[in-house]
Order: sequence, then C-alpha cells, then structure tokens
Amino acid sequence: MGKALSAFALLLALLQPAHAGETAPGPLPAPATLALTVSDGKLAGPGAEVLRSQLPNAQFILFGEDHGFADSPILLRAIAREARPLGFKYHVVEVGPLSVQLIRDTLKRDGIDGVHKLVHETPLGIPFLSLKDDLVLASDFQGQDAKGAPYLWGVDQEFIGSPPFHLKRLVAIAPNAEARATAQKLLEAEIAAAAKAAQPDFLLVRYADADFDALAAQFKGNAEAERIIAELKESAAVYQLWMHGHNYENNARRARLLAKNFLAAYNAAADKEPKVVFKMGIEHLTLGTTSINTIDLGTLATEMARIHGKSALRIAFLPTGGHNLAFRPQPGNPATEQVYKAEEADEFFQAIGIDPQTLARDSWTLVPLEPVRQALDTQGIEKLKPGSRAILIGYDYVITTPDAKAGVSLYD
Repeated sequence: MGKALSAFALLLALLQPAHAGETAPGPLPAPATLALTVSDGKLAGPGAEVLRSQLPNAQFILFGEDHGFADSPILLRAIAREARPLGFKYHVVEVGPLSVQLIRDTLKRDGIDGVHKLVHETPLGIPFLSLKDDLVLASDFQGQDAKGAPYLWGVDQEFIGSPPFHLKRLVAIAPNAEARATAQKLLEAEIAAAAKAAQPDFLLVRYADADFDALAAQFKGNAEAERIIAELKESAAVYQLWMHGHNYENNARRARLLAKNFLAAYNAAADKEPKVVFKMGIEHLTLGTTSINTIDLGTLATEMARIHGKSALRIAFLPTGGHNLAFRPQPGNPATEQVYKAEEADEFFQAIGIDPQTLARDSWTLVPLEPVRQALDTQGIEKLKPGSRAILIGYDYVITTPDAKAGVSLYD
C-alpha cells in the first residue's frame, strides 16, 4: 500500500509543474465576428463561406435555438439548401412522432394551408411547426426514401395540447362500439379543456399509467391504436414528472425518449449513414453535459459522426435582443409575442470578449468558438458560468443578432 501511495504522490508531483508555473492570463483576443446574411434564400457574407467549408465532412447539422424566432428557421433553411447536394435529406424536429406523421400527411394532401387549418382547429396541438417559417423549412423535407422511410422525423414527446388529433384517430379506428365511445368521451373532454385552457384537465396531465393501460386493453390487437396510446402514455409520464417538481428525472427521461426515437428513425432510413439536419432547443443539441445535467442528442449525434469519420456541425442561435413568440395554454391563440430576455446571451458574449452593443443590426453575426476555447484554455473555461460553458463547449459556432424577429404564428 505504501509503495502505491508513493507512486501516486510521484505522479502528482510530475503533473504539478504544468499548473504551478502558470501566470494569470492576459486579456483575451477579440473573437472573430463574421457577417452572415440570407439573400433570396441563399447564404451570403463572410460567415457563409466559413459554414460552407464545414459541410463536406459533416454527417449532422445540429442547429440549437431558443424557440419562437423567425431568424433560426430562415437561417437553417439556407444552410440546409447548401447541404442538400451533399446528401442531407433528413430533418429532425422537436415534435412528437404521431404529430409529425399527421403533419407529413397533411402537407402531402393539402400543403401548408392544410396545416394552417389544423392549427386553427387545435391551437395548442402543434408546437413550433405551427410557426410559418419552421413549417416552410419542414416542407422542404417532404417525401420518403427508397425504403419508404420519411425524410421528416419527429423525435419528441407528444405536445401537451396534441391529444385531440390522436383521440380523433382512435375514434376512427376503434374496433367496437365500446372502444369508440371511450375515445369519443376522452376527445370531448379534451376539446372542452383546451377551449378553457384548463391545463389540469388535459389528458396528459390527469391520466396515469393505469388509465392508459385500461384504454389500451380496449384496443388490444390494433397495432396503430396501441402505438398511439403508448406514445401518449410516455408523453404523460414526461410531463407529470416536471409538473410534480422532479425536474432532473423529467429531463433525463425526455433525453432517453429523444435518443430512442431518433435512433429508430435513423436505423429505418435507406441511407447507410444518413445525413440529418436537426433543429431543436439549444440544450438538446449541445455536446457534453448540458446546463440541466443531461446527456442529450448533441452528444449522441456527435459521437456517431466521429465513429463514421465525419463531424457534427453544431450551431447555436443566440440573439442578444429582439422579440420571439412564447407558447402557453390560453384560450385562442397560444402564441404571444414578447420582448426576448437575453441575460444568458449577454453573459456569454461578455465572457468571451464581445460587447453585445457592438453587434451589427443589418446582418447576423457568426462567431467561431474553437479559437475562443483555445484562447481561454482549461483554466479560463472552468471559470465560466455553467450556461456559458455549455454553449462554448457544446457548439462550434454561434449566430447572433441584437434584433431577432418573432416567428409568425399560423394561427394569425
């Protein structure tokens, strides 16, 4: 034992000089800031050339955002257009797989006008793709590959207001009068709760596992119905963990669900190593432990790409001001435009040596983060607050603006 301790002590002594002789770092060099614009749907400006250069070796494009902006889908649509000739056929959205199937079918049959009608019928039913520019981006990924796998993938839980869509389907495919009556009663209750925005009465808030199991028993043997009920059951479990204050378990369970759904879609694709464009919340696509203490799709996708000798191009949209849309249960239009609170963005940019007041207002600004990581080095990175550190380590580039534009709701 004594010899082992001595050897360990010797190892520490050998390592110590690497830190003992360090001096306090001087001021950081100003990070590069590159103008980025979109003209006629195409990337332009010095920032465009930088992003363009990263596409040939990428398997995944991970675009993280805070939700409710018009900027991010406009930017990502332009990036995706650049990437399409390189084989980027698939698109991941932060929407449940049942809802995305409904949106795919509606786009194919009735186009964007059909989704507009869905949003009016069930205002809180579709998150994010109920915004015009997000839906236009998603509509670029219509169709299916040689194996019949769709190009548009939904990987999240079903949204809290989406059950009317799925209950209508259960009514339509019910195997007998009893099952149909049960589904119809649930549908009517859900519509009534949604009209009043009475969240405690929503199916995904009040239904427990045993309730879903009893419902599934009435549809036993119907594979489509069983899948619908299983998706709603898992979605309810995720929501209820959060509502009961179990935030870590909620986030961890949701991360596992995202991974499961993504891998199922990935493995079903015709391409051996499909190239995929992601647009999700900034926490989901970061590399490493997120600021909410999860390991999420950003890490999974990055490591998958590395295994294949490719890269994951990670881009965060992080505005320092402007407006966005917030979604909340309320009668009528659930989307409310608000002034965007950018405290975390301001903190991040000041930490890496950028004054948000100096950012251009007539273009977006692209900031490459690898030079910043190199300049800060381990000591400087460790001093950052968790949110800033997660962005710096978790993304390759940040796109920012002091004047972000709110998304346009299809409800309007």
